[in-house]
Amino acid sequence: MSTSTISSYDEALDFYPEAKRGAPGPNLLKKIRLVWEAMSEAHAASRRYHELTARGMSPDEAATKVFSEHYGAK
Repeated sequence: MSTSTISSYDEALDFYPEAKRGAPGPNLLKKIRLVWEAMSEAHAASRRYHELTARGMSPDEAATKVFSEHYGAK
């Protein structure tokens, strides 16, 4: 049987499951909300792009305008 020397208090507690967990991340509802908000924002930008191109704006100009309106101020 081999023995090892414990060099710190934290190392002695490594057998506890709580000690091996990382920092808690956002829970499932927060993740779902984040995805929902991102999809809603993307949908709004898509609608705006289609509005602009339907009114005769070139696709390049419409994309530039939509990105500046939706993502430039953040």
